[in-house]
Amino acid sequence: MAASSIQQIINEGLCIGCGLCASVFSEKVNIELSVGGLRPKENKCLTEKELRYLSSFCPGVVQSGMPNKYLSEGVQIDPVWGPIERICAAHASNDSVRHKSATGGVLTALAGFLIESKMVDAVLHVGPSGLKPYFGHSTISYTLSEVNENCASIYASTSPLDKIKKVLDEGIRVALVAKPCDISAMRLLAKKDPRVDKYIPLMLSPFCGGFFPPFAMSNFFQSEGVREEEVDSVSYRGNGCPGPTSIKLNNGSRIEKSYLDFWGTDSSQWHMPWRCRVCPDGTGEGADISTGDTWPECTPTKEMINNDLGTNTVIARTSKGAELLQFAEGSGYLTLDYECVPSDMNKLQPHLANKKIKALARFDGMRSCGQAGLSTIDLRADLLTQSVSSHEFKKESNGTAARIKKGKHLDDYEIK
Repeated sequence: MAASSIQQIINEGLCIGCGLCASVFSEKVNIELSVGGLRPKENKCLTEKELRYLSSFCPGVVQSGMPNKYLSEGVQIDPVWGPIERICAAHASNDSVRHKSATGGVLTALAGFLIESKMVDAVLHVGPSGLKPYFGHSTISYTLSEVNENCASIYASTSPLDKIKKVLDEGIRVALVAKPCDISAMRLLAKKDPRVDKYIPLMLSPFCGGFFPPFAMSNFFQSEGVREEEVDSVSYRGNGCPGPTSIKLNNGSRIEKSYLDFWGTDSSQWHMPWRCRVCPDGTGEGADISTGDTWPECTPTKEMINNDLGTNTVIARTSKGAELLQFAEGSGYLTLDYECVPSDMNKLQPHLANKKIKALARFDGMRSCGQAGLSTIDLRADLLTQSVSSHEFKKESNGTAARIKKGKHLDDYEIK
């Protein structure tokens, strides 16, 4: 399935603004600010051949799990949670890293270990702020202090892959830390460009349930009586588990909300881009290591917020990932708390399991509206759909179609 244009992907609500198209086709595509956040724009139209190439990896067209060539023979593959070399709970051994990070600091600790051990030259990840003070931006960190400085969870529009051309052209060996959809794009690009495996030897990902589109943050500012131009920076999580959402204003004052006050307790009511609502994998199956929160039903209680020091669930999906966990623990960067089993994840991240199981039903609804929709590779979507009754499949498909007919897939839907 090839897109007819980048604009078609945007029009169907499937662009996530990852920036890879602008990096690969740097002479023809730019990332610009639009009503939906960061979006690509063709300054020169891509050829049919280039569009076919783009469609082979763009996360607005296809999402992939882990290609078989990276998996060990006989590795456990859970129907929902994917390949598992090891699954456990862990946290950063450094107390300040653990406290500053979004939950347990595992990804930050691993990134720091990779640089300090010289296993990579740098880490390509996301730091706070960007074209808007509440956005994020991609950055290449070469030192431990740079990694820790950019330690953050960014629930906003970001283009984490816009520096891929620089990495590949200059031969910088990096560990990539990015969302599951971004990791998927890189695994698929690796099938076309062998430099990806050479210069990006490790890929790490948080579990991801989506992020705030610009209109949602604008609504929040308005509810607090703040104009966007008064905002200096936003910290969504961290400095605790999960820590407050903190908005720093230009005059030096701050607005702080607890996690439950800012996000609420019902994830189904969160504002998020359409692409996130129909995501077939928020669990980071394409990453060597993926990590998530350890709260039952993925929602902390007030008691947890006040007392939890922060612990991540960690899935090592490849032998490289499992070895990295072992090395980082042995070097004192990680503390491994206890072993887990896949069924634990169903209790901690039920919303991610539900979206994955019902993905094909939602794609069916998209195509019933004449959209190209998404496709999946190595995510067992057909197998998972077998657990969905025909009644539930039809309900999900019809519900998706009804939302599209109301225009809920459009970037500007909520602010018309």
